[in-house]
Amino acid sequence: MPDTGVQRDNPPRMEELLNVAARLFHEKGVKATSLAEIGDELGMNKASLYYYIKSKEDLLTRVIFRASQRLRDLAEGIAADTAAPDQALERLVRTHCETILEHPDEFGTVICQRRYISDNVHSAISDRERAYTDGLKSLITRGIDAGLFRPMQASVATQLVLDSINGVLRWYRPAGTLNRNQAIDEIVSFIRNALAVDRS
Repeated sequence: MPDTGVQRDNPPRMEELLNVAARLFHEKGVKATSLAEIGDELGMNKASLYYYIKSKEDLLTRVIFRASQRLRDLAEGIAADTAAPDQALERLVRTHCETILEHPDEFGTVICQRRYISDNVHSAISDRERAYTDGLKSLITRGIDAGLFRPMQASVATQLVLDSINGVLRWYRPAGTLNRNQAIDEIVSFIRNALAVDRS
């Protein structure tokens, strides 16, 4: 795995740099964002940025790895959750939605700008995402086997759940008609109904 320098105890200035970069990458795109512009936002000249990073690609890698670390933490949470599959899934969906809405620029960058990262970085990130996806698929499979979710292909259900969660980045607006908790409730309800066993 590449050495990204992304640590849980990053110094505050590095955290600030990652936050500003994620916002600009998400809003404008990687190609349209310059290191000089990022430095201006931070009150730093371009040369000072090189104390923290090697290049714009290095900065993009750090932003994306920070988001993928959050996914890895979620994957570990799936494995540790011993509740019934339907309860565990609802808890996971809520946590995933909260994580995305707490860090929309990071995850927006992951979804829309990842084509600009190198192949070896892409491979490392994909491994983390696969661990999360496999954990979610296993959870859904347990729910189907227990009769808590309707019979369906677990891989399809997994993708539909992920699309519903990640889609919140496209439609949720803090100034909209729903507050954050209401938006998450809607997603949870939609997924619950989509997987529900037909009792008619």
